[in-house]
Amino acid sequence: MKVRIISLLRSALLLGLGLGTTLTFAEKARSQPGLQPLSLYWSSERGDNFTTATEAGARAAQAAGYKFVRIEACVLPSQQPGTVPLNLYWNSERGDNFTTATAIGERSAQAAGYSYAETVGYVFPQQQSGTIPLKLYWSSARADNFTTGSTDGAADAIGSGYQAVRVEGYAYPASQCSP
Repeated sequence: MKVRIISLLRSALLLGLGLGTTLTFAEKARSQPGLQPLSLYWSSERGDNFTTATEAGARAAQAAGYKFVRIEACVLPSQQPGTVPLNLYWNSERGDNFTTATAIGERSAQAAGYSYAETVGYVFPQQQSGTIPLKLYWSSARADNFTTGSTDGAADAIGSGYQAVRVEGYAYPASQCSP
């Protein structure tokens, strides 16, 4: 009888009935392949950090002379319940890429003359189990916005005189996606 009950419970879980056991969306996303690397590129000519998770963004970065630095975090490639778009903006006067997932970030970008370029992925607006903050830093000397999820990125920003602005959203650590 005990074996039969365990078999029924296993079947119910496999069929998605849950029986009181439900995974949060963050747990489901971690258990699924398909997280996209949020890659950091750097242009020493422009003094610009550029984070993207799309092939088009990577090609554009490389074509403009940016060099790959590291994977900052992992983002979802499509919108899921409880996530928001991580959008890339571009300002040709400043030569600056700006990646943001907050309403204040979008308003700030538009007010400063940035144009929407693309959605690079999706992140959580609040911390979920297993996620890390994507932090925005600003350098007035370089007129550069820098969004990072790694401790190396934060250390580089602070070491280069950038000021912390806000958390843009929450993504998965770089170790959870493959390039």
